[in-house]
Amino acid sequence: MKPEAVNLKSRYKTGILAACLLLAAPCWADVSGKVSHKDSPLEGCKVIHGSSTGTTASDGGFALPSLATVNETLEIRCKGFAPKYVDLQADDSDMGDIRLKRPNFILIVSDDQGWVQTSTQMDPDDPETKSDYFRTPNIDSFFKSGIRFTQGYSPGTYCMPTRRAIQTSQSTLRHAFNGQPVEKWTDAYKNQVTIPRVLKDVDPDYMTAHLGKWDLRYDDPHPKKLGYDISDGATGNGQGNIGSKKTKKGRMDKSALNPAADPKMIMDLTTRATDFIQQQVEADKPFFIQVSHYALHLAVFFKPETYDEVLGWKKGEKHFIPSFAAMLKDLDDGIGLFMQELDDLGIRDNTYIIFMADNGGRPIQNLEDGKARENLNYPLSKGKHSVYEGGIRVPFAIIGPGIRANGITTTTVSGVDILPTIADIVDSKLELSNTDGGSIKDLIYQESDTVVRPQPFLVFHDKDGKSKSNSEKGDSESALIQGDFKLIKTWKDGAQNSVELYNLSKDKGEHENLAGSMPDKTAALGKLLDDYIADVKGDVTIVTD
Repeated sequence: MKPEAVNLKSRYKTGILAACLLLAAPCWADVSGKVSHKDSPLEGCKVIHGSSTGTTASDGGFALPSLATVNETLEIRCKGFAPKYVDLQADDSDMGDIRLKRPNFILIVSDDQGWVQTSTQMDPDDPETKSDYFRTPNIDSFFKSGIRFTQGYSPGTYCMPTRRAIQTSQSTLRHAFNGQPVEKWTDAYKNQVTIPRVLKDVDPDYMTAHLGKWDLRYDDPHPKKLGYDISDGATGNGQGNIGSKKTKKGRMDKSALNPAADPKMIMDLTTRATDFIQQQVEADKPFFIQVSHYALHLAVFFKPETYDEVLGWKKGEKHFIPSFAAMLKDLDDGIGLFMQELDDLGIRDNTYIIFMADNGGRPIQNLEDGKARENLNYPLSKGKHSVYEGGIRVPFAIIGPGIRANGITTTTVSGVDILPTIADIVDSKLELSNTDGGSIKDLIYQESDTVVRPQPFLVFHDKDGKSKSNSEKGDSESALIQGDFKLIKTWKDGAQNSVELYNLSKDKGEHENLAGSMPDKTAALGKLLDDYIADVKGDVTIVTD
């Protein structure tokens, strides 16, 4: 999305411009100025105006000839900063001092939201990839404002592994499903480079916050241990289910309907996130905030008035349960309010905003106002707690300065790519070791369609082991995606139980197992997966967390 540019004093001499306009001819004039940050000059910045390109000198200064037309835009790109756009008008060519600020970052994470649980058609060529019932106008608007990833993946198949993976850019086999003693890998995990540590190393002024669901389990580290300044603490699923109805045995009734004034704390999170951001804007400090919503996890909460509205919607064949639709609409309303608050604060032109879900949606639901026994993630296969597409392919998009609106890419991206991307944007010099993600900065600017990672593939793992090709249930399952192909293995007692191969470019529903017809490809990807698991000391026998 190209932000609204900053209006500055006119840059061209009136007499020259008037003559050019009178003759209807191109007119050249020098454009000069200085680029700085906190009164320090920025050297080596790229300055672009029309067909002219220049570079800032050691004093931050630049001067370049440029085709003079009224209201052209000057683009400034400096390492460590978001692109800045400045509108040029007619009068004077001296732009003076152009001050850049460090970019802000916002990560919005929804919980248990399936790839097809929006009213956006996720695959432009497949009408089945949108909900036939749910309405999410604000999430749809978000998608249209930037670049959407048709193959965006959560690092894990459920809450905890994904949330750990995002912070450190590590696959779940490096932490949640690691074979080393728990105290050893958890200590190593806490010492990893994290998003807050990257930002504070570049600029100590960065303020970082995590609000909402944390859920790292095991040693349950406080967000402060990973570098966060402000947080809700080591929260988990319980905070999002406060007030839910109970069964006769005192357990949470997952089928019950829970009307609430603020379902899943959606508005509370929105308000407090906005307050944090406003405080940083007033203090002139850059920031990162992760807003981790409790919706749409397990217990179904909704505003009564939302439920009444949803009852008037036409039900679909795939999606038709009003209570879940109401909860999703409340989440969508919260996101819409949050985006409006950001607009009112006037920071969108220097803020990157990422939206993703922590894992795929539940494949079935059993609620008081509806029971869904068919796969709710269709045309994807299976759902949450599965390495099949329904469990890991999620809604995923980024908007921000310089990112064109209505962008769509089929390039595979994952939540493990968030940390390296932020590090790349701010030009961090910290070494990212023992990581699995790569920067997608060039991808979001449509300057490349590839992502370079430490390993040329993505790996997923879950403690379940339900194979499509083997009726015997395994202990766990792993998947590896490289290019168009995806390999899935299930494990039993530490040994391979089944193997499948799919071409996702032709078969996102994972219907045609190619393992038998493509044995060489299957063996090659299988070796990559086996070697990776051995290298990171993964443990495929773990069945609990």
